[in-house]
Amino acid sequence: MEFKYFETKSGEKIISSDFVFGEEEFIRQKIQFASLLKVDEKQFLNSLDKNGLEIFQQIFEFAKQNDLMFRWGSKGFSLNVELGTGFVSLFFGYPPNSVFKQSIYTGFEEIIKKVNNPEDIIELYKERLENLSYFIKAKSNLKWMINKAYSKDEVKQFLGIVEEVISKIRERGLK
Repeated sequence: MEFKYFETKSGEKIISSDFVFGEEEFIRQKIQFASLLKVDEKQFLNSLDKNGLEIFQQIFEFAKQNDLMFRWGSKGFSLNVELGTGFVSLFFGYPPNSVFKQSIYTGFEEIIKKVNNPEDIIELYKERLENLSYFIKAKSNLKWMINKAYSKDEVKQFLGIVEEVISKIRERGLK
């Protein structure tokens, strides 16, 4: 059994556990995790081009103003809303040197999996983003390829939609 310990911004302590079967799988997982160091905000911002920097700086400011949580990965991050003892990913941000290029991807699956009665939240999120000309389909999600300059107003429109989704997620709560 493998345990992981987390502490939320509000000081709540969370422990997750996983069963690991077979020594070979355990060793392979440990090597994979050890080789993938996580980036932080400074490293992420330093990896962006001018267009990405303009957008992601606004997103980071929005996240701080709304007390949202970043979960950092080996290349990018997920932006999350905390609810009690859990969290829900809203979207994922990637730098130019990732397989996803410089982009933002929605996290519809996370909302469906974790939020009570999520169907109309997903419908609203998807419909509103599709109305923005810069989000395109990416399998069951939507993506914003940041490969040119965007206005502050375009970023504000996106963040306004995210703010509305956060409000609805907080109203519904976790499953």
